[in-house]
Amino acid sequence: MRYTVKCNNCGRDFVAETEKYGTMKYRCPYCGNVLTCRFDEPQPIRTHARSVIPLAEASPIVVKKAKNLPTVPTHLLHTPSKEKLAEMRQKLVEASQRAGETLKNATETTTEFVNKSSSRLRRFQEKYADGDLWIFFGFSLAFVLSVLIGLFVCAELVKVIAEGNSWLFKNYIEIRNAI
Repeated sequence: MRYTVKCNNCGRDFVAETEKYGTMKYRCPYCGNVLTCRFDEPQPIRTHARSVIPLAEASPIVVKKAKNLPTVPTHLLHTPSKEKLAEMRQKLVEASQRAGETLKNATETTTEFVNKSSSRLRRFQEKYADGDLWIFFGFSLAFVLSVLIGLFVCAELVKVIAEGNSWLFKNYIEIRNAI
């Protein structure tokens, strides 16, 4: 077991390990002072139980074993031929090549756009001493405006959906009362 011991001389804590109880001597690893430590056997914890009143009468649970579950046989309509498998693989390869070319074109276009816009931003920063501040302000304003416009569009959309729902419910009630 491990115990934390505080040195009488330097006041530092160190760890003492032992498997026995009783009086033991340890040397402080910091100042070299010899300490006599006493480790007593811990007292067992004893509690007194109160009377136990059952909340409800319990009955044993009977576990039923599962019967043999039915199995469903699988029927493969037909196995594809080697030619059909080769054709399917070829189509898959062609589709992945087309997707790769599309991704490459999109990456090149994006890179070109970023280069042009970043060169314009760089020129603006070089032209004006507080260009960074103006760029930050401009993008912040654009972000706030886009959030406000998005919230307005969502509010109008919810209003249209609510009006459509109430109109539908009103017509449903009229048709039901007419019958």
